[in-house]
Amino acid sequence: MKPGDLLILEELARQGTFSGTAQALEVSHTTVARKVREMETHFGTRLIERVADRVVMTIEGEAAVASAIAIREELRNLDRRIEGRDAALFGHITLTTVDILAVHYMDKLTSFNEQHPEIDLTVNAETAVRSLSRREAEVALRLTNEPEPYLFGNCIGKFDFCHYTASSNTSSASDRSISWLEYSGQNCANRASDWMKMRLPGIEPSAYFSSPLIMMHAIIAGLGDGLLPRQVAEGNAALTAIDKEIAFSLDVWLLAPKELRQTARVRALFSGLSS
Repeated sequence: MKPGDLLILEELARQGTFSGTAQALEVSHTTVARKVREMETHFGTRLIERVADRVVMTIEGEAAVASAIAIREELRNLDRRIEGRDAALFGHITLTTVDILAVHYMDKLTSFNEQHPEIDLTVNAETAVRSLSRREAEVALRLTNEPEPYLFGNCIGKFDFCHYTASSNTSSASDRSISWLEYSGQNCANRASDWMKMRLPGIEPSAYFSSPLIMMHAIIAGLGDGLLPRQVAEGNAALTAIDKEIAFSLDVWLLAPKELRQTARVRALFSGLSS
């Protein structure tokens, strides 16, 4: 017997007939009768009696119905508690992202933390973004042009990658002795490689870096030229754009599992990073 079977008994006590119960629960007459027989076998006693053309509960049946009502009310209370927790601006939330986005959106993350001190925010900035489907995080901030279709989210920005060098470097793109730095990270590697083969044929990369943030520091240190997001590199006196033509672009997506879209703390983080 399943706890939900007691709800059939509760409805039977309310309707007084098998047909009325079946109609109310949108099941067949035989299903109602079978479930009652199974419950009587389980409890080892009769739960109903037939009086004329109606069904009435025995003493044991009335006790079972009382338990069914208590179970239903407890389930309602549980729903209210869970809904109340999701509607409250407190609790824990984990944001998974990559280092360059964590740095780029740090001001907004700081503002969110100040506005919602009751929300415990954890930011995991790693080369490999943690999985939302396995609930390793609740929200992801990603550089991608193809967000997973099973997630909901917003495109909140875009990174346009251009050719940069250190400001102290006087080499030009036409200098074939140029030292070129390439990406090893999945989202950037193929796009950057295609651009390099077209614009700088014959040049082999001298080093590989996993993320735009590490790439930026490598270029500033003088290791070579590379592609950086203009939105991050502009205004940095240590960097000079060799070519302002966009090599490739990646969207910035804020994503979460669809079942969390109504959770207040998730909505608050979306609002804070999207504004």
